[in-house]
Formats: sequence, C-alpha cells, structure tokens
Amino acid sequence: MDTIDSKMSAELGEEEANSVENRVIDLLNSSMYSTSESEKVSNLVKVQELVLHNDLLDNFLDEILGFQNDRDVEVRRFVVGFVENACKKDSDYFPKVIMNLKVMFADDSPNVVKKAIQTANQLYKVFIKWVSKAKVTDLVESTYEVWLQIKEHLFALLDTADNDGIRTQVIKFMEMIVICQTPKDQFSTGDEFNVDHMSANELMDVSALEEEAKQVFESLIIFHGTPHISSVNLMATMQTLTLVARQRSQLFFSKVIQALEALHANLPPTLAKSQVNSVRKQLKLQLLILLKHPIASASPPFQSQISQLLTDLGASQSEINKCLNENRKRAIKLEPKDTEVKRIKLEADDEEDDNEPVVPPAKISRNEANTAIDITAEDIIPRLNVISNVSDLVLVSMLSLPDSMPDHFQASYTPVAAAGTASQIKHLARLLASQLTAAGLGKGVEEMVDKMTNSSKKQLSAEQNIEQNQKIAIVIGQTIAQELKKQEQQQQQHQQKVRLQQSGKQLSGSVRIKQLNLAEITKPLNEETKSRMALEAINRILKDDKKVFFSTSQLETRVKLLAMLSCEYHDSSNIESLIKSYAFEDIRNRHEIIFSTLYNEFVLAKKRGNDFTHYSQYLLKTLQDLMTKTELKDRDHFLTKFYIECPLLTDQSIELLKHFILNDNLYALSVSTGINILKDLIEKKRKQSVSLLSLLLDLCLQSEMSDVRTQSVKTAKSLHESQDDNSIRLPIEEFALKTLRYLLEAKPPALIDKENVGVWSDDIIKLCLVLYLSLLPTNHKLIHDLAVVYVGTSADTKRIILRVLEGPVKGMGMNSPELLLLVENCPKGAETLVTRIIHVLTDKQPPSAELVSRVRDLYHKRVPDVRFLIPVLNGLSKGEVIAALPKLIKLNPIVVKEVFNRLLGAHVESGTNFQSPLSPAELLVALHTIDTTKCEIKTIIKATNLCFAETNIYTAEVLAIVMQLLMENNPLPTLLMRTVIQSLSQYPRLIGFVMNILQRLILKQVWKQKRVWEGFIKCCQRTKPQSFQVLLQLPAPQLKAVFVSSPDLQPALQQHAETFTDHQRSHIPQQILDIIFQSTDTTNESQPNETVPETPNQEPESLSEQIST
Repeated sequence: MDTIDSKMSAELGEEEANSVENRVIDLLNSSMYSTSESEKVSNLVKVQELVLHNDLLDNFLDEILGFQNDRDVEVRRFVVGFVENACKKDSDYFPKVIMNLKVMFADDSPNVVKKAIQTANQLYKVFIKWVSKAKVTDLVESTYEVWLQIKEHLFALLDTADNDGIRTQVIKFMEMIVICQTPKDQFSTGDEFNVDHMSANELMDVSALEEEAKQVFESLIIFHGTPHISSVNLMATMQTLTLVARQRSQLFFSKVIQALEALHANLPPTLAKSQVNSVRKQLKLQLLILLKHPIASASPPFQSQISQLLTDLGASQSEINKCLNENRKRAIKLEPKDTEVKRIKLEADDEEDDNEPVVPPAKISRNEANTAIDITAEDIIPRLNVISNVSDLVLVSMLSLPDSMPDHFQASYTPVAAAGTASQIKHLARLLASQLTAAGLGKGVEEMVDKMTNSSKKQLSAEQNIEQNQKIAIVIGQTIAQELKKQEQQQQQHQQKVRLQQSGKQLSGSVRIKQLNLAEITKPLNEETKSRMALEAINRILKDDKKVFFSTSQLETRVKLLAMLSCEYHDSSNIESLIKSYAFEDIRNRHEIIFSTLYNEFVLAKKRGNDFTHYSQYLLKTLQDLMTKTELKDRDHFLTKFYIECPLLTDQSIELLKHFILNDNLYALSVSTGINILKDLIEKKRKQSVSLLSLLLDLCLQSEMSDVRTQSVKTAKSLHESQDDNSIRLPIEEFALKTLRYLLEAKPPALIDKENVGVWSDDIIKLCLVLYLSLLPTNHKLIHDLAVVYVGTSADTKRIILRVLEGPVKGMGMNSPELLLLVENCPKGAETLVTRIIHVLTDKQPPSAELVSRVRDLYHKRVPDVRFLIPVLNGLSKGEVIAALPKLIKLNPIVVKEVFNRLLGAHVESGTNFQSPLSPAELLVALHTIDTTKCEIKTIIKATNLCFAETNIYTAEVLAIVMQLLMENNPLPTLLMRTVIQSLSQYPRLIGFVMNILQRLILKQVWKQKRVWEGFIKCCQRTKPQSFQVLLQLPAPQLKAVFVSSPDLQPALQQHAETFTDHQRSHIPQQILDIIFQSTDTTNESQPNETVPETPNQEPESLSEQIST
C-alpha cells in the first residue's frame, strides 16, 4: 500500500513539474513575440518566480539570459535583476552569469548600466564569501579575474562616465568596497560583511584587499576635491565619506574631516547659487553627524575643528552643544591613542618608505598635501596675530574685489561668530593653507618638494657608486630572469585556464541551407507570371510585418529591400503603388520606405544620363498623396520634410507647391504651411533659390487672396532681415523697386491688373507699395526712390502713399541718416511727402536736433513754407516760434489746432518727457503782442479762443500769469481787456485779481488807449458792485466819460455812495461826488466838451464786436 502511495505521489509531482515547465515555456514564447515592453517584463517576472521557486534555473537559465539583447530597456534591466536573484539563490551560478553581467556595463542605456552597478554592489559580498569558501579551481579563478576586471571598469567610470547617475552608483559601489575590505573598529556598528569574515586562500590576499580599499578611499577623496564636480556627485561623495568615517573612524576619520574642511575653503566654481546653498546645507548636516560620533566627542582637537567649520556654515551654538550633550550622555571613554587627531608627520617611517616608490618632485600625493596644509597653517598662525599683516592682507585683497558681490560668495557667506579668538585664527589659517596648497604655494609645499628632491639626489648619488651599480645590475638581472620565468609560468597557466563564455541563447537566427543551382532545375517564366509572383511576394512581405519581431538592423534591411523593389518595378504601377500605399498607411513609422525609394530613383536617374522622368513622377505623386491622403497632424511635418530633404526639387514639385498655397480648399492651413515650406526651401536649397524666390515674390502681388499676400510679404521681409547673403537680399529689393516704379506708368501692368481694368485703383496702388514699404525699416536707402516716384506719379497715388507711410517711417526712426538726407535734399515736388514724414516722426516724441537743423535749413534756404516748421516746433528756439506765429495762425483752423497741441503738449502721452520752447502763458502773451499789420485781429482772436478752449492747460493760475505779463507791456495790448473779461467769465474766482488789474490800469492812464478803455468800462460794468471802488479812483473827467458810455453805472454808484458814512465821504474828492450825484441829463450835456485822447493805429472795430467774436 505504501509503495502504491509513493508511486502516485511521484507521478503527481512529475505532472506538476511538467505543468510548471509548460507554463514557463508559454510565458517565454509570449515574451519573445510580444511587441509591448510592459507585457514582456510582466511575463518575465512570472517566469523568474516560477523558475526560482521550483528549482528550474538549470533548465531555463540560457533562455532567460537570451533576453539581455532585447531592444527594450526595461527587459534588459530585468535580466540584470535576474542575474542578481539567481546568484543570491545559488552562488554556484557566478561562473555561468558573470560574463553576462560584465556585458551589461557597456549597455547604451544609462538606466541599464546603473542597474548593473547596483547589482554588482549587492553581489560583491556574496561573491567574496563564495570565493573565500570555495575550492580553488580554474573555473573559480577565471570567475575571480572577471570580477577584478569589473571592479577596474567601475573604478574607471568615476572619471570617464558622462552621466551623473552612473557616477553616483559608482560612488556607492566604492563605498561598499571600502567598508567590505577593511576591518571593523570599536566604533563600527552593524554586522556587515568585512575582511574579518574572509578566509584567506590562493586567490585572495586580505592585506592586498585592505590596501585596495585604502586606494579606493583616496580616489574618493581626490574626486571629492575635483573643481568641476557636479552638485549631485559632490553631495553623494560627502555622504559616502561621512559613512566611511563613522564605520572606520580609526582609519579615515581625520582624513574625512580634512577633506570636508578643504571643500569648505574651495567650493567648486561651477556650482550655481542654488547648488551652493544645497552643498553648504549638506556639508553642515554631515559635520553635525560626525560631531555626534564618539571619537569626535572624546577628542578636543576634533571638536574644535568641526565646531569651527559648523560656525562658518551658519550653525548656532545651541545646535553644536546639543550634539556634544548627546555624546556626553553616551559616556563612552576612549583610549588616548585613539582620540588624537591623526596628522601625517614630515618624517615618514623608514619601513613605509622602503616599500614605496619615490614620487617625482613635481607632484605630491594626497597624504603629503595634507601634511603640507598642516605645515603652512602653523606658519600662518603667528603672522595672523600681527595686526599690520592682517590689515595689509585686507587692503591688498580689496584691489581684486569685483564691482558687485558674486552670487557664489553671497550664497556661501555667513558672519564670523568668534572673530579674533585663537580657535578662529587657527581655523582661518587652515583655510588659507588649503587654498595656498591647492595653488602649489606655501611653506608646506616647499618642504615637501625639498624632501622629495633630497631623496632623489640621495638615490642618484648612490647609483653613481660603481660597486653598488654592479650589485644593482646583478639584482636587476636576477629580477629580470625571475620575472621572465614568472611570466612564462603565468602564460602557461593562462593557456590552461578555463575561458568563460557568455551564457544565453539567441532568440532569433537563421538556418544554413544547401545552395542550389537554380538554372539547372528551373525554367524561365513569362513577364506576366513574373509580375504576378512578384506582386504576391511583396504582398506577403508587407502583411507579415506585425507577425515577426525585427531588430534595428533587420528593419533597415527591410526598408532597403522594399525601396529597391519599388524602383526595380517602377514600370509596373501595381507594385510601386502597393508599396507606397503600404507606407502611407502608417506614414510616421514607414516614411523611410518612401525616402529610400526616392533616393534610389535619384541614383538611377544619374546613371541613366540625368533622365529624371521616373524620379520626377514619383516625387510629384508622393507630394500629391501627402497633400490629400495624410492626416492633418502628419501633413505639416512630412510635407515639409519631403520638400526639404528630397535630393532634387523639380519644376513640377515647385508648381505643385504654388497650387497648394493658392488652393485653400485642400487644407485650411495650406497658406501658412506652404509659405513656411517655401521659406525653408529658399534658405536651404541655395542652388534653386532663384526660382523659389521668384515664386515667393510673385505671391507678394497676389491681389485676390489677401492672406497669401500678407504672409508672403512677411516672409520676404523676414528673409531680407535674416540673410546676409546678397543673393537673396538684392533680388527682393530689386523686385520691390520694380513694383514701386510701376506707379509711374499711365496704367497698371498686366502682372498686377489681372482683370485688365486699365485704371489705377486704391487696391492696385497699395499692392505695388506693400513689399517696398515692408523693406523700408530694414534698408533706409530705399526712401529716396519713393521721393522720386512721388514727384512723378498722379494725385490719387500721392494720396495713397501719404496714407500708408506711417508704419514704415516709424520703423526707420528720426535718427535715420537716409531720412535726414532726404529732408536736407528735398526734391522739388516732394515737399508734402517730406512734411508728412516729419509729422509721423514727431507725432508722439520730440524732434531730434539733427532733424530740427535740417528742417530749419530747408525752410530758410529753399522752401519758405511755414508748414515745414510745424512738426519741429518743439525743437526751435523761443524767438523762432514767436516769429513764425503770425504765419502759423493764418493756416487752416485744424492746422492751427495741431500747432497749439504741439506747443502745449496736448498730443504727447502722459508720462512722456515733453519740452516746449514756449510755456502756455508765454504762447498766449505772444498772441496778444502780434503786430496787427502782419495779421488781422480776427485771426488773433480765433487763435486765443483755441487757447482758452484748453481748460486743462489754461487754468486760473496760468491766466493770472498771462494778465500779469500783459500788464507789463507798453503800450497795452489791444486784446488785453478781452482776455481779462474772458478769464473772469471762465474763472469767477479771479474777481479779486481782476480788480487789482483795473486799479493798475488807472495808474497807467488806460483812457489814453481807446480800445483798452472801452474794455475797461465793459469790465467795470460786468463786475459791479466790486468795481465801484475802482470807479471811485478814476479822475473826474474819466468818471464822467464812464457814466456817458454806461449810464446804468451812475445810479448804482449813487446808491453805493449813499451808504457811506460822513467819515468815508470825507476821503472822496468833492468833484467826484458831484459827478456821481449829478443828474444824468447834465452829464450827457457836458459830455461833448470832454474828449479822450486816442492812441495811433486804432482799429475801427469796437470792443463789443471783439467780445461778441
């Protein structure tokens, strides 16, 4: 019964194993033929679980390792992880997979290389354990040598790798090597594997491993101090050094402190501001970690050194004390020999020197550099205690300070907390010593160089001894003989060693078949059968692309094959169209087929004596299909790509491009896409740039499609600005001038007037100007041609030119030498054009001195038209503006308005620095003082009204100044009282000021100027009763004349006088009182005998008429 049960269980186990194997095989096949990266990885992970948990590694190891050549990165990363898991499960797999792991270090993908380094980091300890316990055989020895090669390769990556991530993983690998290959000390934590657990055998020398670990540590120190190290690698190296110092403090603690101190003194200059901050924070963190270490807390020198560095990095004293208190609580006591700061002595041990080679004097090692820093620091400390030395050092260093604080210094600077103390001076001396040593200066460097030089001299003198030379020769001879024998033995051993091979199977391959002589066993086929079979064969090739996985090289071969077949059977339209249709089904991934076919057709055309018939047809059909059959998202990209990258652009393809641009029914964005293609072709197809540029310039005259014309002109302007080559710039300028000169003809040419109207319309005129005007801001010399055309063209054309001129002229600017030359040499008949140009230039900004000078010369010497001065009024002197005012105010009211706007700054935007030769008050005063013989008084009144209309400029204060200035003139201006009355009407609060003016006018005997006297009376009449006090101050004859001119004032003044007291009446002359209380009839009867002298040159117009005007 037991026998039956055991047989049944064995059968069940065998069935279960078979089912697992079948499952693994199915998953491997699915992964092999799958096109999805994630699906592949998912299947392979399942395979790994089944294989590892069912002891099937031997059965499927090669199949899984075969995926390391897969094109997907994640699949290759999985293979690296599988190698790690396989070796961890059974170390005996190392010889089988070690070569596969080695290959992965040369992978093209940085992610695969990083994964391989991580795997090496994990497997090294496992491998060392296996080697130390395994029996030394040729297989084990070969495996060990491969591991040594891997280590050397990884160490070299620290300097040769271009990827920061790879270097970071190498740093972690070197950290593991240092920890693993050095013994633990009393402060080490954890049970990590190290040399103490290794068993020495023929392959491994424990002392050699320890020495290698020290050399690796020195490499880390050197890399840590590299000037061009990146911030990522720098921070990773700091973490590694800190970890090594904590785990192997007896060996490396002092060296790590010195390295961090040197880093603080010499941060890499390539770091950005943010990176400097990050590095300093990381440095501070690592120093705090080291300060918590027992060896630091028990050693005052270490404490002082680390604390001073932390203080420089901005750490507070409370943070430092907190770390020290934590150590005191641990209460760990150290032996004195373990707590001393390790310094390398000047006199090296004889035992060490006997085994080390002599270092050339030109270079010193890292240990000797540290010694040099100590010597230089001791030499600097007493010098820093002398105040004069310190002050001289500061003064000299100030000479090389930059003008502004560098970002690097600003980010790294922290105030000195304990300035002047002995510890701070010592720390400062070490920082200076680090920098001096790095520069090859200082007492320490000199002593180390002298020491090595003396050692070399001693060795040289010893070599000069004849007897010793003979001994040396004997020893060398014996050594050479031993070395040759040793090499011969190693060569024999190497020949006998097992050569490791890479495991894994090829996932795809070919079977060699016997070559047959087809001519012997086949018969010729007719052409129809050949074509049918070729078509069927190509159909099979095209349909099977998704069933088979192709490598990169296979895909390239497949594309070449299809291109060759398409060219071979180009007479058969079925095959060519079949392959092309196949390519257009997935143009993104298959466009290379069309490109290869196109280039093959070009090569064949060259061989056929430059017969490009087939090439032209294929290119034209391809471009047509791209325009009509491809999706919108692919059309722009591939149409541009084919036009630019085709070997030869035919005339038919250029004509097709023109059709594509003008036919917007094909594609909504055909205009912009086509013109962009045309621009790229002009820039890159220089041999055909003439015909391409001609097409672009013809499109600039497209009258029916404005968007085509606009984009073409913009493109032509862009080419004109960006190209330094005259082969493109000159044709564009010549075409623009040619179209400009069309305006001189009696009727438009047929090139522009496509409807054959025969009349210059506004649109046709603008069409001739559009390209020319777009080039003006780039080439200012073209402006002279415009002046010539303007003189000889019709009035309608001149009107259009003046209207469209604003934009291009503003683009040129008033400092353009060519514009100034045009103003200076204004052609006869182009005065209006020049005036318009000057107006545009000075519309929103003041004129330049050069422009003002040329306009002034033009006005005085050639064209005495005052309108030339209007744009540059603000650049003229005060006297020149006042002299031109009589002519200016005679112009059209709209022009006069513009003149005043320019003088008053009404046309200038707010915030602009505006300066006028005349202030608002001075302008109004100048208008009052214009000689009436040069300008009619009505014109002057209209001009003053324009000023009063600007209420935001002519405020009450400004008008008060104006009246004050007018009062100072002698004789008084004719329009004085009109301005006074108008100012009072506009600003009633000026009543007090006006009364003061009236009183001053009495003192000036205003009655002697008839026009002003009439205004005086009118003003008194309008300002009663405030004017009564003024009237009482008039002489009796003038008061009587007032009553005659304005009879209504007498009764009002009588009522006012009746309110006076006797005392008040006593101050009024009796004659005045008599006139006031005299009857109205008596006053009128006596008036003819009273006369008021008149001033010469009086105008017949009355004041009432002036005011009404």
